[in-house]
Amino acid sequence: MGSIAKRRLDFHTGDEVVAEIERLRRGGYTRSKNWTLTQICEHLTHTMTGGMEGFGFRLPWILRATIVHWIVRRILRTRRMSSAPTIERLKPKSPSGGDDDRIIDQCIEVIGRAVKYDGSFEDYPFVDNLTADEWRQFMWLHAAHHLGFLIPDDHPTS
Repeated sequence: MGSIAKRRLDFHTGDEVVAEIERLRRGGYTRSKNWTLTQICEHLTHTMTGGMEGFGFRLPWILRATIVHWIVRRILRTRRMSSAPTIERLKPKSPSGGDDDRIIDQCIEVIGRAVKYDGSFEDYPFVDNLTADEWRQFMWLHAAHHLGFLIPDDHPTS
């Protein structure tokens, strides 16, 4: 799995994320890391739903205001996200086997909700003072990061 290079993706809209998910679902893919399309969709669903409905926790203010603020602003500026450990509650629980259309469809539905979401991010757990548009861009970049680990079967090899 680890010998295939990650793709560099940069989504600017929810429609672009959905199009890539559908491409991978229809055409097949090879994993270059651990998670399947289903597991990535499950993770994306948790992170987007948590952003809109709350996670039930917040990082300490000092982290939100310093390190995490700097990281999120850098991601938004460079449109690149590095790998970092996933907190346990956001790790997928679905098995590594074949893909589950129900979980993928749920992710696509949540992306549709995120596109329209204009609620508060006052209690967002990771960083303060995000606008809805900044949060959406962060979510699309987060999706690009994870989906980049799936190489479509129709992807040209170098």
